[in-house]
Amino acid sequence: MGLNKTFHSRLLGGVALWGLVHTGGAAAQDLVPETAVTLPVDGATSMLQQIVVSAGVPKVAIDTPQAVTVLGQDAIDAQQPRTIGDIFSEVPGVTPIGSNSVLGESINIRGIGEALSGDETRIIIQVDGVNKFYEQYRMGSFFSDPELYKQVEVLRGPASSTLFGSGAMGGVVTFTTKDASDFLDPGDRLGGRVKTSWDSNGNGWLGSAIVAAEPVENLELLGALNYRQSQDLTDGHGDKIDDTDFNSINGLIKARYTFGENDDQSVFASYQNWSSDEDNQTYDQIAWGTGFGDVDRTVTDQTAILGYENAFTGNDLLDVKAQVSWSDTRVKQKNQDQICFSPTFCYYPFGLSSEYSYETWQGKIDNVATFQFSDSWMAYLTTGLDGQYQERKNPRDFGTYVRSGSGSHPEGKTKTAGVYTQAELIWNDRVTLIPGMRIDYSNVHVGSYVDGTGATVNLNEDKTKFGYSPKFAAMVKMTDWLGVFGSVAHTERLPSLDEVFSNYTVNAIEKEQSNNFEAGLTFSFDDLVVGGDSFRLKGTAFRNNITNYYASYWNGTTVVTEIIPKARYEGLELEASYWTDSVYGSLGASLIRGENANTGGYMNAVPADNAFLKVGYVHRPWNLDFGWKGDFYAAQDRVGTDENRTAGYVLHNLYAAWTPMEGHLAGSEVRFNIDNVFDKSYRHHLSNDEGAGRSFKLSFARKF
Repeated sequence: MGLNKTFHSRLLGGVALWGLVHTGGAAAQDLVPETAVTLPVDGATSMLQQIVVSAGVPKVAIDTPQAVTVLGQDAIDAQQPRTIGDIFSEVPGVTPIGSNSVLGESINIRGIGEALSGDETRIIIQVDGVNKFYEQYRMGSFFSDPELYKQVEVLRGPASSTLFGSGAMGGVVTFTTKDASDFLDPGDRLGGRVKTSWDSNGNGWLGSAIVAAEPVENLELLGALNYRQSQDLTDGHGDKIDDTDFNSINGLIKARYTFGENDDQSVFASYQNWSSDEDNQTYDQIAWGTGFGDVDRTVTDQTAILGYENAFTGNDLLDVKAQVSWSDTRVKQKNQDQICFSPTFCYYPFGLSSEYSYETWQGKIDNVATFQFSDSWMAYLTTGLDGQYQERKNPRDFGTYVRSGSGSHPEGKTKTAGVYTQAELIWNDRVTLIPGMRIDYSNVHVGSYVDGTGATVNLNEDKTKFGYSPKFAAMVKMTDWLGVFGSVAHTERLPSLDEVFSNYTVNAIEKEQSNNFEAGLTFSFDDLVVGGDSFRLKGTAFRNNITNYYASYWNGTTVVTEIIPKARYEGLELEASYWTDSVYGSLGASLIRGENANTGGYMNAVPADNAFLKVGYVHRPWNLDFGWKGDFYAAQDRVGTDENRTAGYVLHNLYAAWTPMEGHLAGSEVRFNIDNVFDKSYRHHLSNDEGAGRSFKLSFARKF
């Protein structure tokens, strides 16, 4: 099908680019490069100038030969996100899917990711280096709160598989939690921050407190506690959006002790807990099916980490980091409604009570060796290995017996181990070459289970596969202002439990295989229009050819999995920013196409063409930052056979932030946003409920 742009999308992109070049570029975030001017209120830079830490050796995003977006603390706070999905509104190619419910959100990257599928490893989500995934149909896949994090990186495309795991066909999302050092100035023994926010739509509010301490030299401690609650949202018509009410409490504790003659060693530990306890919730949180009734549901997500780092000062060949971790995502359900097909025939489809859990033990170690070949050539070699053991359970109590698993969601164990290496060769800061290779081993096991009659069946079967992920990427700075980049990557996804043991039978499985090609341009100009301004642009084109694509869907009776011999995803992504000392703006856009290469039909879950344009102004005498952001979505009629078409729409949003530097409010931050200013009624293409109507958001935070 190709990238056949409609006149509407061409016109929209042209208008957006014209507006960017003539009015300004991205509200900035955390790190100011040497060539950049000081930026909005707290000295941030554009997303393209952020440092990427999850793609090998740290590097600036615009100089990374891969499509990557980094959201720093400013970018997260500026959106005043209600849920994790809200964070990604300014990331091209990334779309929250499922519903507006905090328990019904998942992520789609470049058309990869569906609310009903065994996606597990197609998109890898990590928190502080720990893999997070959860797979319960009619539920979301990641449960957490935006207030815990100071940085989010999104690496789009299979090239990220080298460092994170075979099969990351959509890409990788890495979350980094806050550290004590973020709240302590040199010499401080105690610091922290308190924050509260209010959201008019749903009358939601947040209370947050962070305490950081360094009681003795080189020992950093942090404790954070957040509580968030909301009533049901309303859409643009003023109608209630069901099951968007929730309350959650989450906490984080971290410790790090630095030691050694050169302070180049450290041990660290952390524990994170997110939980939500809701009664009378619709069993189906993503609304792809009806008739499952209500349920009382408690969701708990936990992550614990213990690690060690050693930079080996004076030895360029060693820079080691190792950690072990435990992760557990658990959903307990009780008081499930009966489903009645007649006055005399009622039953509990999921038992009187049930519990779904993913418990995972992980370990990994890697090293970065540095080589200075000459004054012109530098090389960095990252090598590592990782492994994990996961046990998935979902016992269901039917009164007279406890049933383990189901036909579409069996219990089982998965063991994986991987080894990887990635080199980064840099010549004169002009040419960067990145070859990489990863090999993964996976063993999937199902033992005995209790079927729908209460009988025990001893299946006791294993499936073992190896996955390979080679890649090569290159970045060449043709001039000081023009760069070209490209990559070729192959990855293989090892089938999940659901795909191997669907309907209590062992399937003749094949590995999903992806061959991905990317190419792009970067532009970097300083003093372009006025003295001291800067302009950055990065455009990426990609094509992802996938064989043996596992597609799961509801056929009206049950969940079935179809293997599509050949699928193709291709698209364009654009990120740009412009800033002066006071005026700034940013632009992001993506066009994605998905095709069943065998039938010529459309793939499911491909997002609508979309773009955002943001224009702002900083009044420096008052440290006042304010602006407008527009979200533009085209109509989506390129849909699969079991999808509905959606209309296009435009949302207007306003924001302001004030950070006083003097007086009693020094160290404080006040933010005021108006989302969906005109109370537009709309439906996001990959969401199964209506979009939220107008909302006034107010937050106040103060460091101490």
